[in-house]
Amino acid sequence: MTISEKILLAHTNKKEIYPGEFILADIDLCLGNDITAPLAIKEFEKLPLSKRRIFDNKKIALIPDHFTPNKDIKSAEQCKLVREFAKKYEIENYFEVGRMGIEHALLPELGLVKPGDLVIGADSHTCTYGALGAFSTGVGSTDLAFAFASGKCWFKVPQTIKFIYYGRLNKWVSGKDIILYTIGDVGVSGCLYKSMEFSGEVIGVERRA
Repeated sequence: MTISEKILLAHTNKKEIYPGEFILADIDLCLGNDITAPLAIKEFEKLPLSKRRIFDNKKIALIPDHFTPNKDIKSAEQCKLVREFAKKYEIENYFEVGRMGIEHALLPELGLVKPGDLVIGADSHTCTYGALGAFSTGVGSTDLAFAFASGKCWFKVPQTIKFIYYGRLNKWVSGKDIILYTIGDVGVSGCLYKSMEFSGEVIGVERRA
């Protein structure tokens, strides 16, 4: 069983799962920013009053990232909507100006993402947390709205491609070079809806000049 399958399985009540299977899984952290969260909030507010409750105010992170400081009235209104929602539902991990930053760097720095976590975010770079041993993926704002209320999200269990890197890196060659080479090798859609696992003697070896 792959790392992705182990994490997804641990967040369901199932005994086993298979690539290609659709599952409903419990979420450890939901992420929204000042572009995508307003869309999710508007969908959330359409829910019947009886269901318009946040599943856990500690498991939602709202980070004004792209439009902060605001460049115009429209971007200020986007951030205002997020701020008011966070206040209304007492969202613990709302990061105002002065506390916010690049969302995908901020959450790991604050220890909000841990190995084995299942994280979704309405942002395509949410998969960044795979580097920490979490299963994380981007979702649409309507899926984020559903997760706000239920603490769950649906997933199609991905197939996994394992990349094994042999040898040692030459001087000035970094992990960025490795991943750019890999992307060039597999192509833009080479790992579409697939999980990528990295191993081999190059991975995790300290680079010395």
